[in-house]
Amino acid sequence: MAFDKGKQQDPDWTPLFKGYEPVAQWLAEKKPDVLFFCFNDHASTFFFDLYPTFALGVSDEYRIADEGLGPRKIPVLKGHAPLARHIAQSLVADEFDLTIFQDLPLDHGLHSPLTMMWPSKPDWPARVVPLVVNVLQHPLPTPKRCFKLGLHLRKAILSYPEDLRVAIVGTGGLSHQMIGDRAGFNNEKWTSSSSS
Repeated sequence: MAFDKGKQQDPDWTPLFKGYEPVAQWLAEKKPDVLFFCFNDHASTFFFDLYPTFALGVSDEYRIADEGLGPRKIPVLKGHAPLARHIAQSLVADEFDLTIFQDLPLDHGLHSPLTMMWPSKPDWPARVVPLVVNVLQHPLPTPKRCFKLGLHLRKAILSYPEDLRVAIVGTGGLSHQMIGDRAGFNNEKWTSSSSS
C-alpha cells in the first residue's frame, strides 16, 4: 500500500524502498525469464482450516487477492505453468509432499516486494512461480526441511529441459512494525549471534 500511495520519500518508508534498489538494478541487468518466489500467505489464499506446509502454484496466471480494500491496481501475475508442473513432479519424485494449487489469488507476500523489484507497467517483464511456505500455522516446517527443499528445488529447476533464466526470491522479515520508532529496526547483534 505504501508503494501505491507514493510513500517512497516518507521517512518511515524510505529505508525499505532504498533497500530494494540494488535488487531492482540486478533484475534489470540479469533479465530473468522467471522468478521462483518463496513467500508466506497472510490467510488470503489459504486459511487456518486448510493451511499447507508447502503449496506450489502451477497456473498460467494469478489474480491479485482482495485483502479487504479490493485488489491492488497492478497487472495480473503471469505464471509459467510448464516449469511449475515440472518442479512439482520432480519434488514429489524426491518425496516432498506438496499442495498444488491453481486459480487462486496471491496476496501482498508476493506482489508487495515484486512491485519494488520489477516494473509492473505496462505489464510485468516476466513470469512467476509461487511457492507458499507456512510460517503461521503450527506445526511449522523446520529450517532443516526448508534447506532440503531448496536443494531439491535447485535440482528440479536445473533439470527443466527449456533454457530459462530463473531467479529465486525469498521474502519475509524480522518484524511487521512498519511505522513508528521501531520501523525498519533490525537487531543486528541478535541476528548475527542467532545465525552462528
